[in-house]
Amino acid sequence: MPRQSRKRKILQSSDQIESAPREKIRINKTGLLGNGGSVDLFANPAVFLGHFDAPGPANPDSGIDSGSAEDSDGQEQKKPAWFDEDDQGIEVGEALAVQGRRLPAGGINDSRNKYSQLLEHKFEAIAGTPTWARLGKAKAEVSDSEDEDDEIFHTVGFINKTRRTTLPAGSLEFKQVKDLNCETYTEGPFINSVEFHPTSSVGLVAGNKGVATLFAVDGKKNNKLHSVAFEGFPIMCAKFVKNGEEAILGSNRKHIFVYDLIEARSVRYNLPSGMTQCKKFTVSPDSKYFAVAGKWGDVHLLSAASKEKIITLKQDSEVTALEFNSTGSMLFAHSDTSEVTIFDINMRRVKHKFSDEGCLQGSAVAAASSNQFLACGSAQGVVNLYGMEDVLQSNLPKPRRSIFNLTTSISGLKFNSSSEILALTSTDIKNSAKLFHVASGTVFKNFPAFQSKLGHLNCINFTPGSGFLALGNRQSVVSLFRLKHFKNY
Repeated sequence: MPRQSRKRKILQSSDQIESAPREKIRINKTGLLGNGGSVDLFANPAVFLGHFDAPGPANPDSGIDSGSAEDSDGQEQKKPAWFDEDDQGIEVGEALAVQGRRLPAGGINDSRNKYSQLLEHKFEAIAGTPTWARLGKAKAEVSDSEDEDDEIFHTVGFINKTRRTTLPAGSLEFKQVKDLNCETYTEGPFINSVEFHPTSSVGLVAGNKGVATLFAVDGKKNNKLHSVAFEGFPIMCAKFVKNGEEAILGSNRKHIFVYDLIEARSVRYNLPSGMTQCKKFTVSPDSKYFAVAGKWGDVHLLSAASKEKIITLKQDSEVTALEFNSTGSMLFAHSDTSEVTIFDINMRRVKHKFSDEGCLQGSAVAAASSNQFLACGSAQGVVNLYGMEDVLQSNLPKPRRSIFNLTTSISGLKFNSSSEILALTSTDIKNSAKLFHVASGTVFKNFPAFQSKLGHLNCINFTPGSGFLALGNRQSVVSLFRLKHFKNY
């Protein structure tokens, strides 16, 4: 059989194909210009990304065939992308003669049949018709066949695994990774603050040596990004504000420093009149205010934007801990007695007071982001977990859970982002840390691991997505743990 020239013919629509008109775009220093308009390209990241994510407008006159059509029943009919004219002219007898082989006579093997039909029949008999090759099949029929294919995963030893959406109690899946400050260890020896950026995987570590360092949090290298030192200024507390654009650094001095992460510079602010230190403060979730624990029961409310004092609130005894609720409308202040004061931030006055059951001296307080729970820790090592509605309605609320796993003063309390875990630490004894499973009312029995060397813990924090847990101690080390249940940083 003489060799024939094989040509492939591309199917085209009967209509003439035209090129879709392109919009002329030019980029300059100020933005993206098109159709006479202008957009600031770099000022707003959402606008910038929108130019790449948004699909372009459809051109009804372009004449481009989509490669599919609908029949009279409204069912989508796919068209082959190309076909070979020479294949259509080859008969079974001619192909077998060239190949020098014989097949049983009759049926699909008849010498006058098309050779392409024989090959197609043989393939379907062995492998079946793949889903992607089915032309004109109803979607319901395709989905039914896919369900039949999946049946094998429910038999012969296959297990259909489903991912848990809630955190299971009992044992926690975690892994200790490289220390967060493994490239420096210069912030301490007392690590007083570990904070995580709200939108980027960046961690801030600060200690009493007056050094604050930013790290890229990945659990593998934790590369150092930047470090800034303040002479004669032991950093006692540090918090991100303005959606992570600034960090406020407080101490036992009469001034604070504000570090601008965008411009990489620090600015000194003298504290307002009546304030002598800023070593214990907390920031509202909306970054509008930060509250500072003062002397003799004073709570100073300052503007996070101007750093000016708005008002001084007052409670009956010394302030030992402060915490905003998840909306920023209330401020909880624990005291050196058993009394907890709730301030209404909008009204700028005391809203309610209640007594922490069994507490002689308060030491820590934490509010859940779900706004369901409030945890209060005492110097006696007891942590009481209250329902938020209970503490707002009663002067003597009953705790829903009482945690007695630590025996020394509670120095740190922190809920994770999903309010499923309450972390509690104590500085007085080495390795004094527990993770409490809120739903079951039990602690995770495998944390910390046996023979862990966490040291005397000074601070604790979760990343915004609870993917990592950080524990800062008094030996310049910030231990970092990967919590495997949580997939996000």
